[in-house]
Amino acid sequence: MSRTQMQKVVPPRLLVPYLSGKRTVISGYVYRLQDCARLTTPRQLYYGLDLSFEGSELTADVPELYVMRWYARDADTYAVPYGPHMGGDWSDAPPFAGNGFTTSRDHVIPQFHTTPIPIPAGAEIVHITPEQERPFAAYDGLTWRPAT
Repeated sequence: MSRTQMQKVVPPRLLVPYLSGKRTVISGYVYRLQDCARLTTPRQLYYGLDLSFEGSELTADVPELYVMRWYARDADTYAVPYGPHMGGDWSDAPPFAGNGFTTSRDHVIPQFHTTPIPIPAGAEIVHITPEQERPFAAYDGLTWRPAT
């Protein structure tokens, strides 16, 4: 996946821990940016990336989202989460489909999972509203800095 840009929606409760350096890893379900090109609003991301799971802090009407983006490195491990019906051993609560894709009815979005990996230098957090997407913060390998 070298030079493949990945992304993950940052749950609201984790934004400050990330920015303050208290959270230093990326883990869980992640997506290739190229597969999400049509998801340009918080509502589209909510439905396209299965953010309606039980316990989610988000709703379809969320006014803004923060998304972390980074370039995958050869050392990173990304698994396709296949359930038993697809020959895999993954199981998770709905909306997990187990077929390697989100459950979106409107978008075909491949789904990947990573165990905790350190945030790579060059990662960025992007602020997304219905009207626009703008850089919010950039990671230099040690600290998050406001985007310029």
